[in-house]
Amino acid sequence: MNAKNVIILAHSIGGVYAFQVRDKVKNLKAFVGIEPTDREIILNPPQEKAYLERNKNETISEKFIHQKIFDLFPETEAKTFWQTTEKNKAHFNDQDDQHLMNAMKKDVFWFNQDKWNDSIPTIIITEKYRMSEYERSEYFNQNSESKIIPMGTFHYIQWEYPHEIADIL
Repeated sequence: MNAKNVIILAHSIGGVYAFQVRDKVKNLKAFVGIEPTDREIILNPPQEKAYLERNKNETISEKFIHQKIFDLFPETEAKTFWQTTEKNKAHFNDQDDQHLMNAMKKDVFWFNQDKWNDSIPTIIITEKYRMSEYERSEYFNQNSESKIIPMGTFHYIQWEYPHEIADIL
């Protein structure tokens, strides 16, 4: 495609893929990450008080996600969403987890120190308690337009604030 202006928008593990293709995208103008998975959270999770309390008090359980879906979406959409989630979950097993771990061990992203180039502004949307983590991350850079925006109460911020995220884009 010959787009004149490209913005990569990625959520969670999509941030890893965005990072890996960033140099292959023509006319890249910005990166927007919604809680993109960074090296630190996988390889050396922060031991700061906010993280430890968050993990202790609000484990992202199936029940928690289920409730959020039904809180944030109209009932028919929530039911369809949940049924699809359950159907997809049935396709995965422990062997899939092992394949993922093996793939991660071979992926250079996890072991290099590359950062996002300063020529491209990066915007990271995250829960407030993760702001320092992202300041240290491979996604944040010294571009004067780069910023970290605190928003939301859990990993799926785009479910809570779709209009605000659209405005940011």
